[in-house]
Amino acid sequence: METKTQEFSPISNKSRVSGFLGAFFAVVAIFLIAPIFEKNFYTHLLLQCSYTLLILSTIYIIDGKRSILIIGFSLLLSFIYFDSLSFQHHSFSYMMVAYGFFSIFTLFAIVILMRKILNSSLVNAELIFAGLMVYLLSGILWGNFYFIQNTISPGSFYGAGILDFNQVSFFNIFDQQFNFLYYSFATLATLGMGDIIPLNHLAKSLTALESMFGQLFVAVIIARLVSIWWQVPHKE
Repeated sequence: METKTQEFSPISNKSRVSGFLGAFFAVVAIFLIAPIFEKNFYTHLLLQCSYTLLILSTIYIIDGKRSILIIGFSLLLSFIYFDSLSFQHHSFSYMMVAYGFFSIFTLFAIVILMRKILNSSLVNAELIFAGLMVYLLSGILWGNFYFIQNTISPGSFYGAGILDFNQVSFFNIFDQQFNFLYYSFATLATLGMGDIIPLNHLAKSLTALESMFGQLFVAVIIARLVSIWWQVPHKE
């Protein structure tokens, strides 16, 4: 009796290479290009565009369905719209709505990738790429959570700064975003650098949850890859 297994959607080699390159350049822009520029509007714009390129490239190469892209673009446009309004009107509420959409957008991509990983019956480049992207997107998602938490409750993290909407600037926002991105990946890898410290209970809980996720994710992914590798017979 044959069992039905879900595989990664077949896409052309050209599309696959384009997706890999898009995700690669997005990661390079986030961690290497953006930090060396002067902190201004264009740096902020580059960071947001890099996030967008990373997620869209990942969704497209793994799934390739038009419906997935439509949902992703809808969430993305909502984020851009409210983010623009927040700077135009110096509105705290608009900014929280914008980053709420961005968090949903990132979580949406993670869910798609995890579903593909857990349902796949073949170890290939797409499966390994999916695991890497889930790890990167998880760090970005928790960075957004920390940013939202520190904006709603200023002073939740020592060493990250406080966002003052009375004197809002792209430098201030970019600086906090990148600080929390750095803190998120340090926590995800359980490095514990110590220069940024959670102070209230919610900030500590988010940090603890990310640390646990980082450890469990690596264990689960390795176990899944080994399981698939031994279950599928080798073919010539």
